[in-house]
Amino acid sequence: MKIVLFSRVPRWYSFKNERLASHLSAEGFEILGVIVEEVPTFKALQEWTKKLGFGVFVKKVAQRLSGKGQTSSDEKQNSQIQLSKTAVSPKVYHFESHNSSECVEKVRELSPDVIVLRGCGIIKPAMLEVPKIGVINPHYALLPDFRGMDVTEWSALHGDPIAVSVHSVNKGIDTGTVLKSEIIEPTLEDTVGSLRDKSAALAVKLLKDALVDLREGKEFPENQMNNGGRQFFKMHPRLKELANQRLQRFSNEGVDLPKANESHSKISANLQVDERN
Repeated sequence: MKIVLFSRVPRWYSFKNERLASHLSAEGFEILGVIVEEVPTFKALQEWTKKLGFGVFVKKVAQRLSGKGQTSSDEKQNSQIQLSKTAVSPKVYHFESHNSSECVEKVRELSPDVIVLRGCGIIKPAMLEVPKIGVINPHYALLPDFRGMDVTEWSALHGDPIAVSVHSVNKGIDTGTVLKSEIIEPTLEDTVGSLRDKSAALAVKLLKDALVDLREGKEFPENQMNNGGRQFFKMHPRLKELANQRLQRFSNEGVDLPKANESHSKISANLQVDERN
């Protein structure tokens, strides 16, 4: 099966031995290339720092520079995310926009079976129609409950399970059919930043599993849309602080961490964080 990866990173970002491409290549998938929508360096660094937190971000940069960035501490602890890897250096194509006519033409030329999104904006219908099978995307929350942006943070703030979902992509926003999903059980040391880092590792596993299913003949969902749930937008920094405080309440007060089978109302009743400030 032939795969094209989409990403939004600065021009200098290297995909040599990049985690997702390496794992998919080791599984026997052909990586035709990475289609990059370029973003300014300062904007990218600002966004990564905000989402991961300064401590997690610095740790990941150090791992990357030391050549150990492809195996997170979470991967070492969780055997379910242990994946064989092989060194790859995929061809990288740079464009101003994933939806530009030049980009669409290049992807048509590559003729992929599946496009895998790994951190991009909304993909328009002209591009969605290019791959032979379809487009899939990892989403760092349960769908359809949490659609949109900063959903790891919103899940933590609401006291709901932290999860990763892989879904088909259609014209809506996070409205495609869920192909794979899995809950992450937070530890006492977790922050929303570390949970995002764990989500990135788990997303690699779930993307691989979803692609294996498609390669083995599982039907790709056409034009199906998840009903229900809510769409979330960028979280204000103060609310992110509250989300981290809620995670700390679980740790400091001995309250059970959120589980997959616990309801929002049950968990929220245990957490009395004043959100008026």
